Amino acid sequence: MEPTATKPAESQSQAQPLTSQANPRFIIPGDVNVRIESDVRLFVVMAAINIAGFDYEANGQPLSAPRTALRKDLAKKIEASLKAKLAAYYQAHRRPGIDEAVDASRYAALSFLMTQPPSFSVYESERNRVPEDLRPLLTFIPLLQEFYIKSGIKDLLPTYTAFSDSYAALYRRPIGEMIYAVLEYFHLRPETIINMKPLVISSTDVGGGKVKKETTVARTRSRQVYVIPDPFSVMGSAFARDDFLNQKDDLLSRRVGDDYIVSIGPPAKTTNLEAVLNTLVRFVLDPLIERKLKSTIEYKDQILKTVRSVPTANKEFQISVYQVVRESLARAAEARLKRLQAPPSPPHTRTAADDEATYELAQDYLRGAVLAFHFYEQLEGLEKVGIGIEDFYDQMLATLKFDREEKRASEFEPIVAKVSLARKKSGEANANSSADPFVGTLTKKILDADDLIRQKLLVEARAMLEEVLAVEPNNARALYGMARVVSQSPSAAEADPKAEENDKIQAQHDRFQTAIKLYRKAIENASPDSEKWLMQWSYVYIGRILDFQEFRQDAVNEYEKAIALGEGIPNGAYKEAVDGKQKPYGQKAP
Repeated sequence: MEPTATKPAESQSQAQPLTSQANPRFIIPGDVNVRIESDVRLFVVMAAINIAGFDYEANGQPLSAPRTALRKDLAKKIEASLKAKLAAYYQAHRRPGIDEAVDASRYAALSFLMTQPPSFSVYESERNRVPEDLRPLLTFIPLLQEFYIKSGIKDLLPTYTAFSDSYAALYRRPIGEMIYAVLEYFHLRPETIINMKPLVISSTDVGGGKVKKETTVARTRSRQVYVIPDPFSVMGSAFARDDFLNQKDDLLSRRVGDDYIVSIGPPAKTTNLEAVLNTLVRFVLDPLIERKLKSTIEYKDQILKTVRSVPTANKEFQISVYQVVRESLARAAEARLKRLQAPPSPPHTRTAADDEATYELAQDYLRGAVLAFHFYEQLEGLEKVGIGIEDFYDQMLATLKFDREEKRASEFEPIVAKVSLARKKSGEANANSSADPFVGTLTKKILDADDLIRQKLLVEARAMLEEVLAVEPNNARALYGMARVVSQSPSAAEADPKAEENDKIQAQHDRFQTAIKLYRKAIENASPDSEKWLMQWSYVYIGRILDFQEFRQDAVNEYEKAIALGEGIPNGAYKEAVDGKQKPYGQKAP
């Protein structure tokens, strides 16, 4: 990102946050240039890659309603040859070893470099370079143009805009409250207008060649955050970018870094707005760090020496003091804001929340944000004295002890190891593991979901399990519960009396396959010591699904796996496995 070197008007930097009279802890997003809105470019691009084969959903969940509807809407409209070309392109550009949702987010980011349809052009200049991770996808544009013209997606845009607009309405309140929290924390409003160097225009007398007069034209640049709901991405997913110009606006009056773009997928039960928090923190801090760059440069040699002492530091941190300070302060602020949301602890008492903060900051330190721990500690002082970050910044720099920062790794390594082990075992949490209040909360949600499943309140149970899996995606108990919910919840197509019989059969097959995947993932993550019952029941339930689909031999193989785990497992399914092996599930005894 290019640094903005101009200083804003004094009144802008000193302005206090404006709050809604109806809710004093809420700021109307538009009042600080935070735009929550739909974007047709994103719709078309993500629709194209969904048709191309992007069908990943987190935790084995079925596709969201918009993605399911999209496939149905375009199934009879798109030509087979075009679909094949899209699929071939998508597969050819998949990056091995990278999570598919992360890989697909490149296409979403590329959409914001484009002009509006139908051209979808990308213009590159010295001020607007295409980021390296997006450059290989520029060849996607001709195929996208063909998709827009031939697929019929243009006629469907109003329908999916309605999806996106409903998500935008859902996000507005939590984002407005988050804006308030960030601005209140820093005691500083974001600078939405940057004053540029005035443009001097000279007019001359053509005959004599003498300067007739000079006109000074004031110039400004606007800064904004765009939060764009994406109905065709993974539920609960999000990514943020600020390293290119958004082509939807006038390019002449902006620079890279003026626009912050956050794309958010369909909401899960608990909306993941961490990407918005990360963006808002930088939106507020970036101009401040620019203004303070001169005083920061005084520490250049010491800062870069500290970075060079970290073997894993990224190249960008090894050459840019600005980047080191920016990322260190932003990540420290994010960690402090999260820590403030955790339950308070007695003085001088270290909690699990403190360990989690150390773990996250350690990852930033190892990337090269070597001042993150120092800023984290200093920001605690900011919270106590209640002054603005503008007045506190120089104090934070002046108290740096670089010998200490070079030795941080020896301090955080034991804590990182401890948290890593705890995270590895988190999937093994059970009802007796409530010593940690956080783990206890998740366990209670799983037990409550079990009760809801027994009562056939499957929608409520799914919502509760989604909350757990959003925090612990490999929690075996939650995966097992979600598999039970999915296997018992007919899809919209199955429940539609007007749907064709073949569509119903296919929808049922897809649902059962999703349930089987969830059961297998639960088995993989279950504790052999405390959750053998879960493994045994999962094999039995897989066997029953296969029996129902008349895959008898495959079902018997699953029952045998359950039997092999042994008899006498508390709450196990040994008897059910034996019965299933003797006769297909559901078949009456002779």
